[in-house]
Amino acid sequence: MFKCFTAALLFSLLFFTATAQSIENSINLYGDNFPAERIHIHFDKEIYLPGETIWFKAYLLEENLPSQRSTNFYISLYDDNGKALQQKMYPIINATADGYFDIADTIKASQLVCRAYTGWMLNFDTSFLFTKAIKLFSNTVTDTIKKNLLVRLQFFPEAGDMLQGERNTVAFKANYSNGLPFEINGQIKNQQTGEVISNLKSLHDGMGKFDIEPQPGEKYYVEWTDNNGQLQQTFLPEAKTTGLLFKVAQQKTKLYYNVVNKLSVDTLHILAYMYQKVIYKTSLPLKQGERYTGIIPLDSFPAGAMQLTVFNTQWQPVAERISFINNNNHTLPVSITNKEISLQKRGKNTIEIAVQDTMPANMSLSITDADFNNDNSSANIFSNLLLSGDIRGYIHNPSYYFTSNTDAALKEQLDLVMLTHGWRRYNWDNILAAKMPVINTAPDNYLSVYGQMSSDALSKIKKDEAVTLIVKTKDSTTNYYFVQPDTKGLLKTTGLIFYDTAKLYYSFNTSKQYNKQLAFGASNYTLPARPIINDYSDYLIKDTTGTNPTLALYKYYNENKNNQTFNASKTLQGVVVTSGGWRNWKNDPLVKLDERYATGAFSGGATGYSLDLLHDEKAWTKLDIFTYVRHQIPGLKIGGYNALNGRSLFYLSSPVFVYIDEHEATSSDLENISIAQIAYVKLIPRFAGRGAEPGQAALPAVLSVYTKKGDDLIDRTPKESDLGMVKIPGYSPAKQFYSPDYAENKNALGNDSRTTLLWQPYIFTDKNNLKIPVSFYNNDFSKKIKIVLEGFNEEGKLIHIEKIIE
Repeated sequence: MFKCFTAALLFSLLFFTATAQSIENSINLYGDNFPAERIHIHFDKEIYLPGETIWFKAYLLEENLPSQRSTNFYISLYDDNGKALQQKMYPIINATADGYFDIADTIKASQLVCRAYTGWMLNFDTSFLFTKAIKLFSNTVTDTIKKNLLVRLQFFPEAGDMLQGERNTVAFKANYSNGLPFEINGQIKNQQTGEVISNLKSLHDGMGKFDIEPQPGEKYYVEWTDNNGQLQQTFLPEAKTTGLLFKVAQQKTKLYYNVVNKLSVDTLHILAYMYQKVIYKTSLPLKQGERYTGIIPLDSFPAGAMQLTVFNTQWQPVAERISFINNNNHTLPVSITNKEISLQKRGKNTIEIAVQDTMPANMSLSITDADFNNDNSSANIFSNLLLSGDIRGYIHNPSYYFTSNTDAALKEQLDLVMLTHGWRRYNWDNILAAKMPVINTAPDNYLSVYGQMSSDALSKIKKDEAVTLIVKTKDSTTNYYFVQPDTKGLLKTTGLIFYDTAKLYYSFNTSKQYNKQLAFGASNYTLPARPIINDYSDYLIKDTTGTNPTLALYKYYNENKNNQTFNASKTLQGVVVTSGGWRNWKNDPLVKLDERYATGAFSGGATGYSLDLLHDEKAWTKLDIFTYVRHQIPGLKIGGYNALNGRSLFYLSSPVFVYIDEHEATSSDLENISIAQIAYVKLIPRFAGRGAEPGQAALPAVLSVYTKKGDDLIDRTPKESDLGMVKIPGYSPAKQFYSPDYAENKNALGNDSRTTLLWQPYIFTDKNNLKIPVSFYNNDFSKKIKIVLEGFNEEGKLIHIEKIIE
């Protein structure tokens, strides 16, 4: 019998160990293979006029780092009935994307709904897609809290159920039927005796908590007065005789949890996890009726929602609790300093952004009229990426909980949010069965084109025969790609970045007689847009009372917004970008050209000042290389020809050294090279490979010129008559924000009634550039301006600053 008992015990231990490992492995496997992406969008303002432009920049995190998964960003604007008004798509570069919406002058809605997502996010719970209501100015200001709105009171026993004979913590939330909080005041009473057990009063935004020790056979209710002055009674959940009491409390850098086991089991298992990774686990040999207190050190944990789940002996979940971890390690120290401030009409202003970290950072800046844009941001990059992205349900004013990292009262209020909101990213039945999500939308790689050749052509072309693809955008920018077919004749290329539409020309390199047996589709293989959303009402702003600008201010803006004749074509309308220019970050021919020609210290940075002469059809029209680069590299100055020393070259007042095919040369050597021989030119502002010259504080700039080599010496340009062609849609056209420059003429005609004084979606810092000056001009009347700076660095540290200047 002893042997049988030992064998049974050993089997049980092995079973429980295997199950524990299975659950932990399933959670970690889920996190490794199905990580959640979260989106925050920085809009230039909180409120807009009909006819204005909505500027935005999106930031994407995966776990707690900038996302490197998705490349296509989908964003749509819906009216207040959920019908699509505009739908756009932009490339994601360095975990960010930016764009705009133009609001029609004729729009009648008082709110718009913006929804944004990536294709990867659609594989999971769509309630975590980014959705935000955008407010439009309305002449009619109404109080949405009406007498006929109902108020409900809900109870949330900590971690699950109330237990008889134990001191239970119960959270509560009172809110109007439209989601807004209702500040409640009432009494907790015994149903049988009418005895007042304790008072009940909300602590913050209709939320609060109380302790109660329910006795066997007794029931309890809360008596309270609603918004109409009516006396209401709401019953507490009935206490159970068996179950689990699980309490959590944070003190400094430790989390304490208390367990009371009233289940008919003698072992409990606890897992804690953040960002879909198990960070703590323990098994407790806890008999029925016993208590246990455990400690989880929090020092090394990132900021965000931590989920704790208690399992019974059979590894079935019996209690859950969410706790927000804030070690004050999620922020990047950044400051904004006023250098030159003039709130006079069209006065010049200069501020300086200083980052106290050498890790590369990516930020966006909006500067607006504070009297018009007078709302405090209800959500910001902290609340969207650390809180709302993981918690279900409506959270009122989530940015409030990030106004301080040290306020104990604020932490207590945030814990009320944890107690009264659900978290269900996992389906435990699926996790226990090791059932992973079905991926219907695979990770993307920018735009794609697909083609097919006939089996006849496939059998006759050479083994290494390639098809030339020429992508020509509306502004005549041309990029070349070379694609080889697979064994079935399928041709595909991904990683394309172009805007608006492009003509795709295609031809065999040498076997042009088979071009008629080639065909390419007219799709870019991205996701279709959604013409309507059904849950729009869940996201409409609940209360707009008192948040609109004054009617007089509205009239001024409205009457003058079309009377901006000064420099209007460039300054106020903006410039539409079709080919993308600097946006073509990686996977484009310029980067590939850099990889093919540049080596060592000369390589990299191809999206800076780099010029592709190999594919520039107009390069031959320039007299020489100096004529070609003169107006294409900002800050490069080229002196006149000198028979002794050649031409002098300067970049930002510093001399420029010349290299040809990575060998040091002179400007005279460069003068003797025909432009037809040159494939690639790049300016390296600080060339580390050469080292600083004696007496120079900074590294020198280098102009590196590469002559054609190998196959690039062969002219493979197909004739127009040889080419097949299909039109391919690209990314939504981008529009760059321009603000007027009054340095030369402060008295230009027209009224400057801009509500956004500056929108700068990309501000970059690194170890060599920690301070960035920013200048802008005031409009005709703003006396108070609002500055909002947001962003993150490569480690996922977040940036948010709001500042008022008056």
